[in-house]
Amino acid sequence: MIRKSMLLKKLQDSHNHEKKITGIMGVNSGVGVTFTGILLAHFFGVEKGIPTAYLECNNHQDFNRLQDVYEWCQEDEESFAMDNITYYKNVPAGQISGILNEDYGSYILDFGTDFDAAREEFFRCSTKIIIGDRGIWNLSKIISFLKSTEDIKGSENWIYIIPCADRRTILGMANKTSRCFYGLPYESDPTTLSKKTFDLFQSIYF
Repeated sequence: MIRKSMLLKKLQDSHNHEKKITGIMGVNSGVGVTFTGILLAHFFGVEKGIPTAYLECNNHQDFNRLQDVYEWCQEDEESFAMDNITYYKNVPAGQISGILNEDYGSYILDFGTDFDAAREEFFRCSTKIIIGDRGIWNLSKIISFLKSTEDIKGSENWIYIIPCADRRTILGMANKTSRCFYGLPYESDPTTLSKKTFDLFQSIYF
């Protein structure tokens, strides 16, 4: 019995330490992909204490602006770091696998909004998150995206997040599409998580 218990604990510890690779992508521009990605990075790196790499896998140059507004404990031409999180700027597709082989426990790959360009790398991620817009005029874009990807194997397990959406919108989209939708609470600072946001990420990953 003791031997079984020790084996079970080892299996559980191994599962808890598996690398978590998250691909995050927006249905359209301006929906808050990078803001959500920073929240996720702080959830893993700060709240959970897991060394985290956040990769900018698009050409939006948002990480350059991010680097300018905060003080960092480590900076070079390709990356900057603080609070157990390393941000990699403008990562070419050919360099992604090299960073994934580094000693991080969590990886967040920010693919921007170009699904066609990023689809192969996005498919390799263990957790796939799609960000949509709560505006009524943009909800149809989420529906269109769903229809364009419904034949992709495993797409029914992708996670859809709509920042600042009310419960009615979330339930309406879930019922209309039979997909998993979450509303991300409003956060004024992506480096500080509210309990609601922490609980949301906790429910998705753990």
